[in-house]
Amino acid sequence: MVKIASVIGATGYVGSAVIKSLCEHGFSVRAASRNPTSASWLSSLGDEGKVEIFPLTLKNQSNVSSLDQLRGLMRGSEMAFFCAGFEEQSPSTIDFMVNNVKDVIKIAKSENVKTVVLTSSGGSTNPAGLSDSTPKSELLHFSDPDDQIAKGKFSPAAKTLMERAAFDAVGRNHNNEIVDSALASSSPRLCIMVPNLILGPQLDPGSIKGNSLPWMIKILKKERMSEFIPNDSMSIIDIRDLADLHVAAALNEDASGRYFGVNRSFPWREILNCFGEVLEKYTPPLEKEGEDYDGKIATQFDHSRKESLGVELRELKETLKDLVEYFKWKDAL
Repeated sequence: MVKIASVIGATGYVGSAVIKSLCEHGFSVRAASRNPTSASWLSSLGDEGKVEIFPLTLKNQSNVSSLDQLRGLMRGSEMAFFCAGFEEQSPSTIDFMVNNVKDVIKIAKSENVKTVVLTSSGGSTNPAGLSDSTPKSELLHFSDPDDQIAKGKFSPAAKTLMERAAFDAVGRNHNNEIVDSALASSSPRLCIMVPNLILGPQLDPGSIKGNSLPWMIKILKKERMSEFIPNDSMSIIDIRDLADLHVAAALNEDASGRYFGVNRSFPWREILNCFGEVLEKYTPPLEKEGEDYDGKIATQFDHSRKESLGVELRELKETLKDLVEYFKWKDAL
């Protein structure tokens, strides 16, 4: 019997990569898009007939319900992936993420979908006062959404509150502990992937989109970070590895709760010098005099839960090399 998976946010950077990974794992995929005609390129991510495109308009600020479309999408699916995003820095971002995730879990439960995997972000993992030297834990470390909202950080607040709403909907607290046995036993298994900076080739054949890839182009063109190397770090994952982590979590019946979608946190000195190795015309900026680059501790993570999923992650150099080749192919460099 053919296994079916549903992907919401299918045309996005993460959603399309998840579709490709699912196809490589033998799934037939139902890819949701508010404009199926413009999403036809998704069909090329798997063998002929493996990717079917479904219309879906998610609940928006006007509270237009998408429940009937969600039922049609998820009926008969073994698992569902919510990879949609809404990055506007306004309270509407919170409404969008929280309400749609609650709807997805509600419909997954009614349609007997076994597993729901959500794409969140590292913005939900930053409790006040946590030292970079203290390894972050998926089970322990959460951002304060009230503080995020007070600072106008609506997008990360949306991810934090989305996660909490999702845990509530399956009878667990945000530490993934069961607090309502009846609700937990009748709900789909919930996994949440928490990435930071995502890099690697974009599958969408159109223009380069999003925040991370255009930012990298500006760095490589010396429009950003042109004078000095920042004495800081950045947590990175290859888009292909992140997609495989999503699928591995869905396939592992023991997987539940949050998982870091992070290779590790790399010092900017290492990142920019690596770019210099893979792009001949790029020369990294200088180190700023007086900065203690060797003494700066990169953000630490407890990788044990992520590693339990069994996905071998690419080295940074491979990710950046493939990213540079993609930029060249797109005539962006």
